[in-house]
Amino acid sequence: MNFRAKNNYLLYFATLSVWIITVLIKLKYNGLIFGFDYGLYHPDGTLYSTRTLDWAGYTEAEAAKIVSNWYNIHAFKFNNTNPADFYYSINHLYADYAPRVLYPLLSVPFVKIFGVVGMLVIPALSLLTVMLMITKIGIELNKTFASLLTLIMISSSTTVLRWMMINTTDALLVGIFSVVAFNLSKKISNLNWFSMFGTLIVLTSLTRLSILFWFAIAFVLLMQGRVQKTAFILVFSVITVIPTLFNDSSSSFLTVESQRGILQRILLYPFYVLKITFFEFAQLFVLDRVLFFMCVLSLLYSIKHFYKDSSKYLIFIFVAGILTGALNGTVGVNFRYQLPVITFICWSLIDNINFSPKRFLRIAK
Repeated sequence: MNFRAKNNYLLYFATLSVWIITVLIKLKYNGLIFGFDYGLYHPDGTLYSTRTLDWAGYTEAEAAKIVSNWYNIHAFKFNNTNPADFYYSINHLYADYAPRVLYPLLSVPFVKIFGVVGMLVIPALSLLTVMLMITKIGIELNKTFASLLTLIMISSSTTVLRWMMINTTDALLVGIFSVVAFNLSKKISNLNWFSMFGTLIVLTSLTRLSILFWFAIAFVLLMQGRVQKTAFILVFSVITVIPTLFNDSSSSFLTVESQRGILQRILLYPFYVLKITFFEFAQLFVLDRVLFFMCVLSLLYSIKHFYKDSSKYLIFIFVAGILTGALNGTVGVNFRYQLPVITFICWSLIDNINFSPKRFLRIAK
């Protein structure tokens, strides 16, 4: 076994170790921090959990009762619920969540084995996927030490752990986009490229609204002169988002301004883009300076080295995340809607920073 192969195996072992430690710490230490819910069971998760239990063989009434009882005991904020709150005919949010079938579908076998706790298995595996994709990007770029440093940083981010270890679709979406980032970082044949990205677009469409992220990727591909791939991403992502349009999508657009008409909300949208940008970074600076530092550093390096693919993807995926967050309009959600950018941040840092162990030790001294 040559030195590089041995080094790669050690990196995979380190990645698995970091993931296990991170998950165990999150399971042990979670709750309210500065009034923010860093628990394992999120209000949105009630709907996914109820649907998963329904698909696992329980009746709607049984599923709703199990989820209600569980949240009343184990949730930190949303802990005064009634089973009727989660009936399909009563809770109006099910209409918006209807297309998001992938997470509850994948969670069915784990819920059958572990109960409601099983809803945390897919998020945990998604976090592992993110870490493995960052590791593989580092190996592809022959920068294993830099990838290990980024792994340690994201595992130290309270924001990443907050959203990657709860019973919602957030972690799964981030995990899928980590696979997207890895496949964009390496060269693959056209046949594999189209089949891979067609599959990934379908998976994200069954997870949560992500079309603006795909538009960002298409824009970078266009900048690279890859017209066929650009057209494929644009057309396929639009086709897969069509089913969501059959719901009352206008009610999900700037929900904080729901009393206003759709035209007024469209006019207010640019204001919310600026507002969301300011509050997301301000909140990161206060609550999670590790991720704040990673965001700022990766953006600065990407602007400086804009000619690199990693830089282009990071900047435009970042913009897509801000625009996606502004669609909802809720201020102060702790980088939740921007989280798919995480692997792109790490890719940019690994690609742009020449950081060897020897240099790291010199700086440490």
